[in-house]
Amino acid sequence: MQEWDVVGVIAALIAMFSTMIAPMIKLTHAITKLTTTMENMEKNVGELTTNNRNAHERIWEHAREQDEKLCDHETRIRVMEEERD
Repeated sequence: MQEWDVVGVIAALIAMFSTMIAPMIKLTHAITKLTTTMENMEKNVGELTTNNRNAHERIWEHAREQDEKLCDHETRIRVMEEERD
């Protein structure tokens, strides 16, 4: 082999590695970004679930209070009707 053949082979190897490494770096960056996004999404879904559960508990508590008030009103109306009769 002549000197220029060695230089050509080295240049070809460098070109081959550079064409392989660039997409690998982009892929690694994309995977890292997706991983971070998924971690944030998982955290947000967890918070949403907790907030949703708390909101439903407040709604049900309010509904129970309303039920108690309605029962009290029905009792009062029944007493008033019995007194009238």
